[in-house]
Amino acid sequence: MGTDKGLMVFKGKPIIQRIIEQLQPAVEKIVIVSDNPAYTAFGLEVIADKIKDIGPAGGIYTALTHTSSPANFIVSCDMPFVTTAAIQFIINYATQAQIILPVHDGKEEPMVAVYARSCLPRWQELIRQGILSLYKLVTHFDLFKIDTSDNVLFGDSFFVNINTPEDFEKASINIHI
Repeated sequence: MGTDKGLMVFKGKPIIQRIIEQLQPAVEKIVIVSDNPAYTAFGLEVIADKIKDIGPAGGIYTALTHTSSPANFIVSCDMPFVTTAAIQFIINYATQAQIILPVHDGKEEPMVAVYARSCLPRWQELIRQGILSLYKLVTHFDLFKIDTSDNVLFGDSFFVNINTPEDFEKASINIHI
């Protein structure tokens, strides 16, 4: 993308701000995992990746090392359409398994899921083994999958993430919230 996606202004505000606003009513504490000090502008705790340059696997690892909460809602900074209601729906299943994994149109969505702190030791070991794909990592845990395909809380846009300038343009023009 060439820029920090969470800080991109989408429909008048940074994507991360949109996510924060939806998370605040649903969770007790929000912590941002990023090496970019610009995120301190949002008034939340920001922690740097403990393992650099391994992508989302490292971000989740960092979050799990930092938390004392048994269940942790994790969301990527590039998902501008997450909503409080859908977040709460996922969180309601937090005690069902180590990872609560939404599935939309047959696709697992590990970047907007609940991760138990108990995943940490195994997560760390899997990273040491070189397993960095979230889709591969989650298969090593007790999963509770939520089929969201027919759930109106998730609609067509909830799982949209912005990975390219084309994604950004498409989301800006074609998807309305």
